[in-house]
Amino acid sequence: MVRHDAPTPIDVEPRSQHFLRTPAVARRVVAQARLRRHQLVIEAGAGSGMLTRALAEADARVVAVERDVRLFRSLRARFVGRTNVECHRADILTFPLPREPYAVVSNVPFSITAALVRRLLDAPNPPHDAWLLVQREAAMKFAGVPRESMFSLVRKPAFRFTIAGRIDRHEFVPPPPVDVALLHIERRARPLIDPRESAAYATFVRRAFRGGAHDVRTALRRHITRRQLHRLASDHSFALSARPSELRFEQWLALFRFVRRAASAHDPTRLRLLARSRRIHLPPHGRRMLQPASRGAR
Repeated sequence: MVRHDAPTPIDVEPRSQHFLRTPAVARRVVAQARLRRHQLVIEAGAGSGMLTRALAEADARVVAVERDVRLFRSLRARFVGRTNVECHRADILTFPLPREPYAVVSNVPFSITAALVRRLLDAPNPPHDAWLLVQREAAMKFAGVPRESMFSLVRKPAFRFTIAGRIDRHEFVPPPPVDVALLHIERRARPLIDPRESAAYATFVRRAFRGGAHDVRTALRRHITRRQLHRLASDHSFALSARPSELRFEQWLALFRFVRRAASAHDPTRLRLLARSRRIHLPPHGRRMLQPASRGAR
C-alpha cells in the first residue's frame, strides 16, 4: 500500500545523500539483513528507491520515508501497485516509529547519521536490527573499532555493533569523498546491565572520558582505592597508564560492576574501605551500615 501524503511544510535542505548506483548492491545489503517474509522494515531516506525495491522484492513490509518532495513524488510513482510498500513524505528524525517489532535498513544521508542512530537507540521501542550504510569513520566510532568511544561504551550493554562490510564509494551517485561501511546494530535480547543501572553506568563512563583524565588511574581515582585499582588492572589485563579509550567494553563493564558492588549496602567490607579512602559518595543506607552499633544492640 502506497501512502499518498500531502506535501507538508518540511525543510528540504539537502542532507548529503549519495544514492546507490546498481540494484546488485542493494540486493546484497538486503541479503545480509536476512529479513523474514512480511517483516516490518523502516527505510530512512529512501531517495531514488533502489534499496526500497530490493526490500520489496524480499517480501518485507516496507515503510519508506523520504523528506524531499521531489524524491518522494518519484518514489510514490515508482511503487504504485506494490501492496507491501508504504511511502511517507516525512522527516525520519520526527517520524513516529512502530510499537511492534521492526528492523531498519537504510542508506543514511551522511549529515543525519549520528542523529538517526541516537534516535533509533533511544526510542521507547528500538529496532531489533538496524542495517545502515554510513561513513566508514562513523561506523568505526559507533562500533568502538579499533578503540572504544564514549558512544560505543555507553550503548554496548543494550546493543551489539558490527561492521558488516564495505561498499566502494563508486557504487554511489554522486560518489562520496569517504569510504562507506555497512553497520549492523543488533538489540540484545537481554541487556548486560539491569535497566535500572543503565543511567549510573552511562554517568560512570562519561565522567571517565570527560574529566580530562589522560589515563585510567586518574579517571578512576575518585571511585576506587589504589590497591583495588592495581588488583583490577591485574585481574582484567589492562595498564593503569592506558587511556580510557584503550580499555575494551568488557573491561569497563567489569570496573563498573566492581564499583557498584562496592557502593552497595550488601557489601559492608568494601563500603568501609572505600569510605575511609573518601573516594566514593555513599548512599544514606550505606552510611547507616557503617555506623557503630548502638549499645542496646550489642
